[in-house]
Amino acid sequence: MKRRLMILVMTMLTVPALLFGAAGAAAGDGVENLVVLLTDYGTSDFHVGALEGSIYSANPDARISTITHNVPAFNIAEGSFILAQAAPYYPPGAVFAADVDPGAATDERSIVLLTGDGKLFVGPDNGLFTDVMNELGVASVREITNENFTVQVNFSANFWGIGVYGPVAARLAAGMDPSEVGDEIFDPVRSEVDLARLENETLVGVVEDVDHWGNLITNIPRDLVDRADLEPGDRIEISIGGEEVEAAFGTTYADVPEGEWVAFIGSSGRLEIAINMGSAALALGVSSGSEVQVDRI
Repeated sequence: MKRRLMILVMTMLTVPALLFGAAGAAAGDGVENLVVLLTDYGTSDFHVGALEGSIYSANPDARISTITHNVPAFNIAEGSFILAQAAPYYPPGAVFAADVDPGAATDERSIVLLTGDGKLFVGPDNGLFTDVMNELGVASVREITNENFTVQVNFSANFWGIGVYGPVAARLAAGMDPSEVGDEIFDPVRSEVDLARLENETLVGVVEDVDHWGNLITNIPRDLVDRADLEPGDRIEISIGGEEVEAAFGTTYADVPEGEWVAFIGSSGRLEIAINMGSAALALGVSSGSEVQVDRI
């Protein structure tokens, strides 16, 4: 069964686009040969090495940067969040090869996204790029049907990152014109997004990501927290995963003693729930997707 690859050209409404200007909007402007990876492959076997090998075989001058290979297995939503958080820090010309795909070996399309600041994203059309599309915008889409860019030797239908995304990303990073991959289409898959809300005086949202330290990053944005009139020093009650904890609302982890609960607006611009020098995820036994409610005490 064939995978196909699309190109999404995104708008210039990002901070990087404002910094680099309209001149950086064309693919190929800015840095060259930079391929950025994000997968759920893990690092205990050969798959990451095979992916990198497929990139170097297609473009010996490639330079590889890794966001993570430890996206929780099959977790498209968390992969989408992590990718959208990291991508703005890369320069124009960077090409992202991303693979978190529970539907491997299906008729699902593969896609490439071109952002307004000149970044390309290559991966499955399964919602993995939802947050990138929502936050950066979409200008155009192309579908790849050109099989000349894929790996044919020992190709596995289970790892399209190795056979398709890596080689295509490598060629794009080397300067291949995106028009060579195929015709324009207009229906990329977008996952449903849970929107945070303020119900009376209660903040309601979900955990979008659990980071390496066990901190819980929610989808509750700064402006919604401001509307709830929370101020540093306020005491709050957090209901999550069927558990309730009392915490301080602050500005950083060290606002509370070691082992105490704290919530604040993190670097993502969203409400983060943590235990100073501890793991909130382990303490509550929760993961991404868990509902969160926050009330001032």
